[in-house]
Amino acid sequence: MRYKCKTIPLDRLLIDFNGINLGLCEDCGCLDCSNPIEKKKISILGVEKECRVFSRGIDVSIVVS
Repeated sequence: MRYKCKTIPLDRLLIDFNGINLGLCEDCGCLDCSNPIEKKKISILGVEKECRVFSRGIDVSIVVS
């Protein structure tokens, strides 16, 4: 099932008092999602992490709602 998502580009990461928000897909347990979600290695403030991101070609973003 394709869910309607609001995304933001990775260069506009959400930083709050808890730290860096990596989006909703990191903790998602939905098994029927057919959105283009991929695990990619990204660099956040110089630290490389493997995160689940919304990928459309070369455009990579995180899901916020």
